[in-house]
Amino acid sequence: MSSTPGPLLVFGPRSLAYDFGPSHPLTPRRFGPGIDLLRHVGAVPGHEPEPVADAALLRLHLPGYVAAVRRLSTDPSGEGVMGLGLADNPAFAGMHEAAGAVAGGSLAAMEAILAGRTLHAHHPGGGLHHAMAGRAWGFCIYNDVALAVVRARTEGLRVLYVDLDVHHGDGVQALSSGDPGVLTLSLHESGRYLFPGTGFLDELGDGPAAGSAVNMPFEPYCGEAAWLAAVKALVPTLAAVFGPDVVVSQHGADTHAWDPLSNLRVTTTAMAAAARVVDAVAHRWAGGRWLATGGGGYEAYRVVPRAWALTWLAGAHREPPDRMPETWRDRWAAEASRFGAQRLPTSFLDEPNAGQEVGSPQRTGEERSLAMLARVRAVALPRLVREAEDRGWWAPALAWAGQELVAGIATGVGASGGAPGTPTRGATPTVRTAGLADLERLGLAPRVVAPFDPRDAAALLRAAALDGARLVAAVSDSTIVGVAVAAPSANEPAVESLLAVGVAPSFRGAGLGGALLRALVDGRPPRTPMEARVGVAERDVVEPADVETRLEIARRLLAGTGFVVRATPPDLARDDPRTLVARLPGT
Repeated sequence: MSSTPGPLLVFGPRSLAYDFGPSHPLTPRRFGPGIDLLRHVGAVPGHEPEPVADAALLRLHLPGYVAAVRRLSTDPSGEGVMGLGLADNPAFAGMHEAAGAVAGGSLAAMEAILAGRTLHAHHPGGGLHHAMAGRAWGFCIYNDVALAVVRARTEGLRVLYVDLDVHHGDGVQALSSGDPGVLTLSLHESGRYLFPGTGFLDELGDGPAAGSAVNMPFEPYCGEAAWLAAVKALVPTLAAVFGPDVVVSQHGADTHAWDPLSNLRVTTTAMAAAARVVDAVAHRWAGGRWLATGGGGYEAYRVVPRAWALTWLAGAHREPPDRMPETWRDRWAAEASRFGAQRLPTSFLDEPNAGQEVGSPQRTGEERSLAMLARVRAVALPRLVREAEDRGWWAPALAWAGQELVAGIATGVGASGGAPGTPTRGATPTVRTAGLADLERLGLAPRVVAPFDPRDAAALLRAAALDGARLVAAVSDSTIVGVAVAAPSANEPAVESLLAVGVAPSFRGAGLGGALLRALVDGRPPRTPMEARVGVAERDVVEPADVETRLEIARRLLAGTGFVVRATPPDLARDDPRTLVARLPGT
């Protein structure tokens, strides 16, 4: 491996061997113009992928499946099995070694990140996110990105996986589904219209991992504005809530308006902005540790090379040149024309809407996609965080290369507050109403409430208090170890909404949550009803209990203070059937 002033670039001769044949959409021809353009912007390959041993593949893939890949790799004319030999995944000679090298590239990139030899790595030939444990699927034989995620997990690191491909990242979601230490976020065209037919809002995970799968399905013809709005609304806030140790991302270029296999209208301008958001998230929450991969993308000359270069440049913290290199355009124009590509672009960034007219299908697609974004936020974000963003109390800020990417909200930051503390359980904490003066003076223990960083959580609570929210705190020495929060309902001002009840890990199991909620209920204004809503997002992201256990604890706490559990309204049950809804009558 060699070092370049930017992300470690993973590419070598074996990258070209992953080849389903001349008529297949996923063509290795993309590497010619793609790697050439990367070289033009200063990226030099620093690692050549090699096939990994079967033992590495068997961390996720079934032995019988790996054996089937090996068998058809030797005899491609053999009978297809386990998704192999079909039109999407035709068998080819050397298939096992070629797919193993893709996996090897992403694993080697993750090893370099874990060893501290690089902060960022970019594997454009990676991103085979559809492969399942025992099935080839969607042009993908071995799931290199899921294997890289698992490698990070073996070191105890918690992983945020962001999938920007137009197709749902179903393989990574499925292979991580039982691990609450992996948060998967896939932003894709809805499975109602596009392969693989999954990635709906209600796919949230199960057991302890419930809440660790987030899907943002877009309607067909959605363009760059709504797409990028969803990226900026979800990626930073989910990272702030989850607090990852490493970020893995898949940057499929098939969301582009010119891609022949999809229906979105995203631009390279939006793709570059999204890559910068992921880079900034990695630096803000994960110590800079970021593995970016390629993925889909079937406009091999006009789109894929620019998408790869812009992703690498995001990690290098460099702006793209104003113009595409003339030498690059001259070199690839004839080949591009032979394969049906129109005139090669002259700039890295597209015109607005990729030069296409915005018609009624696009306007409808964007309107419906933004409505879906609101539903995703309602299910995927803890209520306290979502309300904080909506009420203007707090939101994460992001910067890239000195530029503001996401403005954020920090109305509670003016007061410094006490330093975050990690008190040990000793004397029974004091439960009392907490005002702004208390929040300015006391520290906040980790993992009491979201967001993950207690400094962010403290800023949010201070802003809530400034805006009239009621807080009850459990205080041990000079540290808040538990808190309950309520504020007037955004929809019913005469009703209070219960926004959070949280207790630091070492103080749980002793009735402190119930004491906090009772004090909050007792301190409400006379004859004021309260409402509560608890979904899968309400969890300790580090050590979550099984979702049924979480809901049972919430049910007991609410019932113990007079709340009456009600039937979940259809609009909530549609998106998260496990949502618990309760109401406390006015007295």
